[in-house]
Amino acid sequence: MIPTARRCGLLSSLVLAFAAHGAFGQTLEPPVADGRNMEPQIAVLLGRLVEELRARPEDPAHWLQYGETLHAHGLIGEAAECYRAALELLPAGDVTRLTAGYLLAHALRGADRAGAAEVLEAAVAEHPGYPPSLLFLGELREELGDRSAAEAIYRQALELDPGSPLALFRLGSIELTAGEAREAIALLERALALAPDAGAVRAALARAWNAAGDRERGRDVLSSGEGRPDAGLPPIEDPIHFRMSERDISSPRLLERARTARGAGRLEDAEVLYRDLVQIRSRDADVLAEFAAVLDQRGRPGEAEPRYRDAVALDPEQALARFGLGVLRAREGNLPAAEYEFRASLASRPEEPQTHAALGDVLLRQRRFEPALAALERARRLDPEDGSSRVLAAVALAELGRFEEAWSAVREARNLGAEVPESFVTALRAKHPEPGR
Repeated sequence: MIPTARRCGLLSSLVLAFAAHGAFGQTLEPPVADGRNMEPQIAVLLGRLVEELRARPEDPAHWLQYGETLHAHGLIGEAAECYRAALELLPAGDVTRLTAGYLLAHALRGADRAGAAEVLEAAVAEHPGYPPSLLFLGELREELGDRSAAEAIYRQALELDPGSPLALFRLGSIELTAGEAREAIALLERALALAPDAGAVRAALARAWNAAGDRERGRDVLSSGEGRPDAGLPPIEDPIHFRMSERDISSPRLLERARTARGAGRLEDAEVLYRDLVQIRSRDADVLAEFAAVLDQRGRPGEAEPRYRDAVALDPEQALARFGLGVLRAREGNLPAAEYEFRASLASRPEEPQTHAALGDVLLRQRRFEPALAALERARRLDPEDGSSRVLAAVALAELGRFEEAWSAVREARNLGAEVPESFVTALRAKHPEPGR
């Protein structure tokens, strides 16, 4: 319970906040975005949040939620209005003021960098313990030309989070710009150890070694990683910004989440997201095919097949849908139909190793050993790490009487961790002794 005196104080602060808005006949009215070009689910969500806010305009949490939702959907100016209203309503010392100020600074950055820095400095002064806010403030100070202030802020962030690769990278970059190559190298090497995939760190470290007179070390650093050396900042744990961005329910964002869930094996989550997506993008062949694949992976091929067929009706060259139909036909034992679907899939995506392997499998089951082997060798060239296709290749080679090559394929499959059926090994050994034994 809030003590009576404090409740009276909070009520007074709310009255004062609304008095400011009520002066000269003005009322606190939430910004309303033009929904004519929005996807319907976004317009419905924003409309609901506006009505909730109008019902309780004195609640800063409603202003913050509405602002975050506007921000997540690219309505930056409207979001900034909401963050300002939340800041007016929140009492001094409330930690939520950091959230509102931090997001307001993000919203202002493009149009008013100095204003963004001013807002964020006030938020950090109240609540200095959130490293991402310090890193962002340092970036703003750098962009405004105050490198010494930025350096001090980055060091403060690093004190709070000594394992922050982004803080190390920012500090290292400042030292490099100041001509302090050795200090930069020490910081950037720590950053790269924590974030080895961050291309921007590798590029900065290479420049630092060049500046220190060791161009060979610079070349080694650049060649040691993958991806573009001029892109990729170190990751940062930023729950405030993450929560805001997660309010994005646009179909591109939902699709990104659905694909991430599917790739991570979270099929139940993926199904929920794809179900929402097909309501929004009912004529998107890619979405329908991906949804069908999830349904099949969840053991419901009867639900998957009509989705695959809808995708093919919309786009006869939709490769995933063709592949999925091929899998269903192969599972039923209808090998000619499966072959047709796999070949149709490869016509639009000829570099897909899994489809070549599946085609090789159905050709092998039809005892068409030469074309099966050709498909399986293609799969091997496209994906040298696929051990299961090497098992199938060993079978095809054995059926063709190419026993030495079959044994070689068996060894490759085993080296890749694939299971080779013992019954096949026994039969192969009866035809031709295993080399080296």
